[in-house]
Amino acid sequence: MTQPVGKPILRHPEDWRCVLWIALDFILTAAAWHYALALGPLCSLASILVLCYFSFAGACITHNSMHCRTFTHPTGETLWRHALSLTYGHPSGTFVPGHNLSHHRFTQTTLDPMRTTKVNYRWNLLNALLFQPTVAADVFKMDVRYLALKYHIRDAYFHTCLQEWLVLGCSQLYLLLLDPFKYLLFLYIPHVFAQWGIVCVNLLQHDGCETDPDKTINGSRNFTGPVVNFLTFANGFHTAHHKFPTVHWSKLQETHEEFVADKCHPALNQRCMARYIWSAFIYPGKRVNYTGEEFTPPPPEADEDWTIKHAPDGVKLQEYDVTLMDFLKIIPLIPFKLMCLTYSPQFKVD
Repeated sequence: MTQPVGKPILRHPEDWRCVLWIALDFILTAAAWHYALALGPLCSLASILVLCYFSFAGACITHNSMHCRTFTHPTGETLWRHALSLTYGHPSGTFVPGHNLSHHRFTQTTLDPMRTTKVNYRWNLLNALLFQPTVAADVFKMDVRYLALKYHIRDAYFHTCLQEWLVLGCSQLYLLLLDPFKYLLFLYIPHVFAQWGIVCVNLLQHDGCETDPDKTINGSRNFTGPVVNFLTFANGFHTAHHKFPTVHWSKLQETHEEFVADKCHPALNQRCMARYIWSAFIYPGKRVNYTGEEFTPPPPEADEDWTIKHAPDGVKLQEYDVTLMDFLKIIPLIPFKLMCLTYSPQFKVD
């Protein structure tokens, strides 16, 4: 008589490497916190560089997890998302409005707050270095507006995201007070690098490409080398990801080879990301489109609101819109609000 097979912990066995990477980030951060400074400046520098990579890898894993769930059990998924938030220093749930609902659906349009045309420096390296600081406030503004909408309609997303903000904020504040210098070296710098890197990759993947990659095969730049895709969990196969956003990251290479590789413009299949970065931003460092022609983005336009597209019929933007100052004012009240919401029957919990 055969024994019943238990439900697997992970939806895809390949995600065990993701779990290992996140565990390594926590272990290496703890080791650096306790031992790196005592072993000298070179060890501290090496620790920072390693943690910058693992924090960035955590951002890549977060990106993948927001498109395709990792754990089979809801509790496991909730704990996983908290771990991801702690790994790269930002609530993982904010990837949904900041990436899934805006960038993916309205790529490179005025409804995409992280469109690459927002930077237009003559020196292309500055476009890469300053892209994330340029778009960060606009992305955050839309994140807050979407969060306000979810609060207005009593959606469980607000409750979940607030939990992530609270856990992340309290843990970061505790570590900052425990040792500000170690916090700066081994947490803050890696987290800032990860957040800068995951947004900057958007510039590499979309700048100079056609708009609306869901409708065109030439809407994204792909980096197909084995090293970059091992280190970033297949984030190099970007056209395939845009066309099939719910495909698991472990299947993106074969999806790319089947639907993209021989159909897109040859210049959009770059094997080495490092070589592309050198040519695009260092030497010759010219801003060119995917056909190799130099281009200048059009004058910047104001962002359009996309959150209203997710509002129920009859709900107007003015009913839930908040300013950044409104959001900052409620931060001290978040623990109290979260406690109230936890026991509130008004919120719909999945």
